[in-house]
Parts: sequence; structure tokens; C-alpha cells
Amino acid sequence: MDKLMNRSWVMKIIALLLAFMLYLSVNLDDGASSSNKILNRSSSANTGVETLTDVPVQVSYNEKNRIVRGVPDTVIMTLEGPKNILAQTKLQKDYQAYIDLDNLSLGQHRVKVQYRNISDNLNVVVKPDIVNVTIEERDSKQFSVEASYDKNKVKNGYEAGEATVSPRAVTVTGASSQLDQVAYVKAIIDLDNASNTVTKQATVVALDKNLNKLNVTVQPETVNVTIPVRNISKKVPIDVIQEGTPGDGVNITKLEPKTDTVKIIGPSDSLEKIDKIDNIPVDVTGITKSKDIKVNVPVPDGIDSVSPKQITVHVEVDKQDDEKDAEETDASAAETKSFKNLPVSLTGQSSKYTYELLSPTSVDADVKGPKSDLDKLTKSGISLSANVGNLSAGEHTVPIIINSPDSVTSTLSTKQAKVRVTAKKQSGTNDEQTDDKETSGSTSDKETKPDTGTGSGTNPGTGNSGDSADKPSEETDTPEDNTDTPTDSTETGDDSSNQSDENSTPVDGQTDNTPGN
Repeated sequence: MDKLMNRSWVMKIIALLLAFMLYLSVNLDDGASSSNKILNRSSSANTGVETLTDVPVQVSYNEKNRIVRGVPDTVIMTLEGPKNILAQTKLQKDYQAYIDLDNLSLGQHRVKVQYRNISDNLNVVVKPDIVNVTIEERDSKQFSVEASYDKNKVKNGYEAGEATVSPRAVTVTGASSQLDQVAYVKAIIDLDNASNTVTKQATVVALDKNLNKLNVTVQPETVNVTIPVRNISKKVPIDVIQEGTPGDGVNITKLEPKTDTVKIIGPSDSLEKIDKIDNIPVDVTGITKSKDIKVNVPVPDGIDSVSPKQITVHVEVDKQDDEKDAEETDASAAETKSFKNLPVSLTGQSSKYTYELLSPTSVDADVKGPKSDLDKLTKSGISLSANVGNLSAGEHTVPIIINSPDSVTSTLSTKQAKVRVTAKKQSGTNDEQTDDKETSGSTSDKETKPDTGTGSGTNPGTGNSGDSADKPSEETDTPEDNTDTPTDSTETGDDSSNQSDENSTPVDGQTDNTPGN
């Protein structure tokens, strides 16, 4: 045998056999692997994966006596298996995720999220699959309800009072540990710029000391809340003082506000502290003749607003004799220019009424002044108006007010206009009804008389006194709140013309023009 093995050809044959066996072994393994790949590829073609999100979690426990915390509302379920079973499961939608706590005691537990109504041929993965839950005794307590609202959300000039809640108490149910955290039970109301009493239904919420909402139930869920809202304003007198230095040779003899009182709006405690607005400065710097000056009314500390915001103050001056003589000389050298058919406009209209100018619709005016000024003056530089801001329904006679440059004086062919006022048909708001009551309760009859003095600036000019002497004067109702409209007219005539000006206030924007005395 040894001799046979020592021969070279024998060893070659053995080596050849071993190589052949090795070759067969490798090829058989590759074939098996290829076969398995083909089988796996065929198997994966018939399987699939489905992910079900927001699957509700059902919890089984004694709901009458116990409260459970820590259970998620939903879970995610991933299903893997034959596509036909996946499609059927997804279509039927009878799968469920649940937690069974029936046999667990009070306290904290780690429990598994289970599932049902899913084929055993499917692999199921639930996330989260384990949850920490706390089981506590259910308890109920009664709490008083407090209305919660921002008092600053009411309309400017109004104040919110103390709220009333009905029912006053509610029952809060939850876990004992949650009820121990209840610090506030509130009904939240939005006043939303209210100017009248607010009555609303509000949802009740239970809050902890940090104002976080607690997971408890409240019965009843809503309550009725009533919050009184009232106007807070007050009328106070005003006083003015001189500020600045008038022109050379001019002395200020009188500062007379055309408005005696103003209305202040603000919190009740601030209103109680203020009885008067005094020392309102009137700047008379450089003034050389009597005129009306508009002055802003300051808002006192703690007050929200003042109405009107601006008043008119009549400034009366007295000049030295040489100044007066110079003015008289200038007046004697003046010339006259006539303007025909000047239109008359109505100012101060209220949305409650309609207005009709009966007569005249146009007026002639003779304007007297220095020739250089008259040469520059055109028809567009003169405007006529009749103020109807204080008129009630009916026909009225009101003064015609002329607006012209300071350097000239004017005489009108007709000094008064007839106006018909008709009340509009409309439903009034609470505020309008209140204003009407205040107006009707605080009116004073003032007789409007024709101006018999020489008109200049914003006052009617002088015509024949007989033009209107035989005409009956109309009574106009002047509400207390007439102070809300600034008075722009200038008083330069006698007492009668002064009274007429007070009842004929031009609207903001008219130019105040007053000749020197």
C-alpha cells in the first residue's frame, strides 16, 4: 500500500477526486441559495405592511367609583401579513385597542395595551404598548362660581359693576387629587366694548393656583352671568387765565368763555375728586383787537376724556386813545364793495333731522374796508351760513353768519333765514333715548333776535332794523350737552346780537374774523 501511495500518478488521481468533490459542494450550496431567494421573492410579493394611526383606546374599569389617569386617547398599530387579510382588516375597521383595569387596585400600574378583532395571520406592533396609569377614587365637591371679566373692555366713558352669577354654585367631579388642586372655578365673560348691561351664558372651568385648567367635569357646564354697565361722566365748571402779552398799547379787559361747563369722563373715584377745571390758559400774545380765541381744554389726571375738547373764549381789549384815533381815521378812509347773490349754507345738522332752507337761498352783502383789501377780495372769499345745530322739529328763524377777512366789515341785505326742521323716522338706541331725556329735561328757551349792530368778521352785518323787526322770533331748545359743539361766532354787537350768536354756533372749520372795537 505504501508503495502504491508513493507513486506520483496515484497522488494525482486522489487530488483530482478531491477537487471534483469540492466543486460539487460549492455548486450545490449556490443552487440552494438561489432557490431560497426565489422562494422568498415569491413570498414577499404576497405580503404587505399597514400602519393604523389614531386608533382609540378603550378602557375597562369601574367608572362609577373610580377615576383613571394616564391612559392615552389613541395609539398607533402596525400590521404585517398577507395583503388580502390586511385589506379586509382595514376595510372592516372592527379592530380595537384596549386596556383592562377591572381587576387592578387603587394606585399606579404599568399595563399592556392589547388589541382584538385582528387576524392571527397578521403580526401586530402597538405603540405605545405599555402605559403607566393611576387609579383613584372618584369624588365630587361643590364650589362657588366667580365671574371673570376685564373691566377695562367696556366702552370709553362707561364702567362695569359687580357681576351676578346664576346658579351661584356648581358640582365638580374628578379624582381626589385633582379636586384638592382646585383653586378657582370661573365663568369667563368678554365685555367687548359694552355700553349696556351684559347678560350672557358662560362656560365654567376649574383652575389650579397657576390658572391651569384641570381635567375634571363640572355640572352644570354653563351659568348665566349679568354685569351692569353704566355711564360715568360729570359736568364741571371751567375757568380761564391770561397767558402772554398783548400788542403795544392794548389792555385785556375781559376773558369770557362761551362755554360754562364741560363733561369729564373717567373712573368714579377720579370723578369724585374733580369739581372744577381752572387755570385754562388763553394765549393773548400780540392781540390788538377784541376777538374770539379757541382754547384746548386740558384733561385732568385720572380722567379719560373731556367734552368738548376745545372751547371758544371772547377776549375784550381796550386801546390807548391814539390807537383808537388811528383806527377811526382808517375807517373813514375805507371804501365799499358790493357782492350779489351770495349762497347761504346750513351747518351743524343732526342725523336725527332733515333740514330745508326756506328763505333766503342767497343774500347780497356790502363789504367795507381798505381799498387794497377790497381789490383782493372776491366772491369766493366770503361765505354765509346758518347754524341749525340746536334746532328741534318745526320752522325756525336763525341768524345768517358771514365769514369774511378781519380787515373788512360787512352789511347783509337780509340778516336771518327761515329753516324747516323735520324729525327722521328711526328706532333710537339706548344712548339716544338717554340723550333725548337729558335734552328735554334741561332745555332753556332762548329768543333769537335779529342783529341790529354793524356786522363784521363772523357776525351778520347791519341792515335796516325794519327788515326783521316785525318777524316773530323762534324758540329753540338748547340741550345741556350743547357744550359738546365749539362756539366759533364773534360777539361785537349789542346784548341782543350776543344772544343770537350763542344760539348760532358755526361748525368747526369756519374762520373767526372780528373787527376791532
